[in-house]
Amino acid sequence: MPALGIGLGQELGLTAPERDVLVAYARERGYASAWTNARGTREPFDACVRWTRSGMTAGISVVPLDAWDQGQLARLTAETIGRAPGFVLGVGSGRAGPGALDLVRTAVASLRRSVPDAPIHVGALGPRMLRLAGEVADGVALNWCTQERVQWSRERVAEGARRAGRDPRAIRIVEYIRVCVDDDEDAARAALARAMLGYALAGPRRPKDTGYRSHFTRMGFDPLLTELEARRDHGEPVEVLARAVPPDLLRTVGASGNARDAAAGFESLAVGLDLPIVRVVAWRDPAASARAVIGACSTARSR
Repeated sequence: MPALGIGLGQELGLTAPERDVLVAYARERGYASAWTNARGTREPFDACVRWTRSGMTAGISVVPLDAWDQGQLARLTAETIGRAPGFVLGVGSGRAGPGALDLVRTAVASLRRSVPDAPIHVGALGPRMLRLAGEVADGVALNWCTQERVQWSRERVAEGARRAGRDPRAIRIVEYIRVCVDDDEDAARAALARAMLGYALAGPRRPKDTGYRSHFTRMGFDPLLTELEARRDHGEPVEVLARAVPPDLLRTVGASGNARDAAAGFESLAVGLDLPIVRVVAWRDPAASARAVIGACSTARSR
């Protein structure tokens, strides 16, 4: 298995010192890189500087471009690269809608001019964005993918790379793989399902043929999601809906359960990736959940 990354999203609600301790623990367990997401502040960039100084490669996956001024993003990226060699910037369109491709293409070109040394990954779900990543990026950041979807995505990236006269092997295929570990396997599975539904369900009166809803539809989730959206619209809470996600379907996009089962599930989903990133899903205490996930998935790397 390739070297592992650890992903600590801001949704965990951890303090900066708590995340630093967990990154240090991940390094002790053999992880090579640490990742976070960005929500419009500079804190994730500063975190990457700290993690680089602790001996890890660090990156953000991803910055939503529709929430950032491109000049400000370029300046902050240049500053971070200067303080954290090897820093990787992931960018995605956010909720840009029909202009998503142009937004990403323009932003990557601008970043290339302003910060030529910055490795850039593009967050991509659909075929056009995947091909664009193959054309312009150093890597593609996947999310919530089945094994089959990873291979399909690699093929679309390769199409874009060849169209631009690039070597497809030079573009890294990276993915966040969500993992929740707890001896209460039903609770861990429900936590993972809640995390998935936060992406997969279309909002009320929102189209079902765009974004993550379309992504999950392409992977065969539409009948389930249509049922759950109707139940939600009739007042059922997400906690109840999460329990209705079939375990066999859930494990095609994430891993949960006791340490052994979660590690095996993660290992299966990591096949075909150049960099699998363990993205922590918390159940009970976030710091304790993260520590359990880090320890469990480090055993997958040693097999």
